[in-house]
Amino acid sequence: MPIAEFLTILISLFAITDPLGAVPAFMAVFGKADKRKIKKASAEAALAVFILLAFFSLLGTFILTSLGISSTAFLIAGGILLLVLAFDFISGKTPRTRTVEKEPSDVVVPIATPLLAGPGAITSSIYFTQTYGALATISSIIIVSVICFLFLFFSYGISRFIGKNGLKVLSRIMGIITAAIAISLIEKALVIYGVIRVV
Repeated sequence: MPIAEFLTILISLFAITDPLGAVPAFMAVFGKADKRKIKKASAEAALAVFILLAFFSLLGTFILTSLGISSTAFLIAGGILLLVLAFDFISGKTPRTRTVEKEPSDVVVPIATPLLAGPGAITSSIYFTQTYGALATISSIIIVSVICFLFLFFSYGISRFIGKNGLKVLSRIMGIITAAIAISLIEKALVIYGVIRVV
């Protein structure tokens, strides 16, 4: 497994899941809970992220084929979806695909999905498996899931250390990275269709 490919997937999935962006929402739901409950909620959210992304990573191509969707069309759709997500990150809005209910509820919804493992992360997992293979993608998903657990479990400390403005700045940086990934997907599709040529 080439380390460059692994790092590409890892950094991309980290940017798209944006666990830092989930910290305020997690605090809103579990900020006043005891440490044991926070640890359990963080673990359940991270496990749900892993299961969702791994499931679509391994079976996504089969699902697309069964629906008669070409991989090239999927690249364009995924690129557009990620671009919309990136604009929301950069503008400081709560992403439209990641709306959070402000009431205590099961951690899987809305923290794990759609906040962390939303349509953008699912789309990217399928693409990375198609492009780089299942081993590199699943390995990256495991690490990203662990990172999600750590960010959620230490959400209170992170929120106090970075502050609201710091979280906003980092979220915008994740948005720029996500936008670059989105443009890359669309560019690959246009090259396949022969609309543009890579210089």
